Amino acid sequence: MFILKHGMKKDKPFLKSVEVGTTGIDISYSEEKKAMKFVSRGAAIQVSKALRVSYGNFYPMEVDG
Repeated sequence: MFILKHGMKKDKPFLKSVEVGTTGIDISYSEEKKAMKFVSRGAAIQVSKALRVSYGNFYPMEVDG
């Protein structure tokens, strides 16, 4: 399992949720234990690339399932 951590955020740096609404993409952050989990590293990388332009650098971290 993989989670995404924001490269520069110190308070709650882990990606918790991503919602696509009528006004754009809304994301929320959390601590590591509440972070959104991805089954594969490839999926985590694709999400981080999609968020990079508007929300900064995220990088995948492997965690125990």
